[in-house]
Amino acid sequence: MKLNKLLTIAFVGILSLSQAQEIQDSSPTENTTSENSFIQDSIQLDYKVKRFSIGLKLGVPNIASVGAQYTLPILNNHLAPYFEYSSYSHDDGETEGDLSFSEFGAAYYFNEKGKGLYLGVGVSSLKVKATFNNVSLEGGRTGTGSGDISLNTTNLKIGLKTGGTLYFRMELGYGLGNLPKTVDFTAKDNATSYTETVEEDIPAIPGISESGLFIGNIGFGLSF
Repeated sequence: MKLNKLLTIAFVGILSLSQAQEIQDSSPTENTTSENSFIQDSIQLDYKVKRFSIGLKLGVPNIASVGAQYTLPILNNHLAPYFEYSSYSHDDGETEGDLSFSEFGAAYYFNEKGKGLYLGVGVSSLKVKATFNNVSLEGGRTGTGSGDISLNTTNLKIGLKTGGTLYFRMELGYGLGNLPKTVDFTAKDNATSYTETVEEDIPAIPGISESGLFIGNIGFGLSF
C-alpha cells in the first residue's frame, strides 16, 4: 500500500509538472504570435501604397498641365503608367497660336511604395495651330495665314515624388525627335483675294530646339 501511494503521488506530481511546463511553453508562443501579428500589421500599414494620383505640373514644355498616374500592383508596385495634358494660347502680335500638349508613358519606381526616385519613359505630342500676321508677299503685299505644327518626341526623365495624401514631385529630362524648323502655309493678301504659299520659321517655344526638347517641371497633387 505504501508503494502504491508513493507511485500515485509521484505520478500526480509528474503530471502536474508536465502540465505546468506545457502552460509555460505555450504562453511565450502565444505572446510571440501576438507580437508578430502586431508587427506584420504595422508593416502592412506602413507599406500601404496610394495607387492613384492626380495633380498639376508647372514647367517646360507643358507650361501647366494636369495629369494622372496609377501604380500597378504587379512588379511589387514599381511600375506606374501616367497621362498628362495641357492647352494654352500664345499671342505676341506677329504670331498667334493655340497649343496643346499631351504625353503618356510609365514611371519605374526604385522602391516598392510607389514613391521616391523614379525613371520615366513617355511619348509626347505638342501641336500648334499658328496664325501668322503681317506676312510679306510678292509685289509688296502683306497677308495673313495659318498652319499646323506637330512636334512628336520620345521623352526620358528622372524624377522624385514624395508620399502621403498630398504629394510633391520634380522632373528633369529630355525629349528626342526630329523637330521641324519651318512651316508651310497659304497666306492671303489682307486687301485682295490674292493668295501665296509661303514658308515661315516656327515661333520660339520655351525649351524646344531642333534636336529635341528640354523637360523640367515641378508638381503637386493628391494620392489615394
